[in-house]
Amino acid sequence: MAKSGKKSGGVIKKIIIGIVLGVVLLFVFFYLGGPDYLQSFGEKAAISGKKLKKYEEATKESVKKVGEKVEDVTNALSSDKGKNNK
Repeated sequence: MAKSGKKSGGVIKKIIIGIVLGVVLLFVFFYLGGPDYLQSFGEKAAISGKKLKKYEEATKESVKKVGEKVEDVTNALSSDKGKNNK
């Protein structure tokens, strides 16, 4: 039974160390200006998102045009087969 007591004591010790370490890292983050970096990163991410949205729209339009061309070619080939079979 003594072993299980040591084991649970080790778990509690790890939890306390984790909490203390988390608080210290949070303090360091705030002290070194983390919120400013985070805000700057967020603004850059928003700008990148707008640029990517333009690429997304262009890609969708290109795919739509290619789909229409493929449909036209498929229809033309199927109508040619119908003429050749008659």
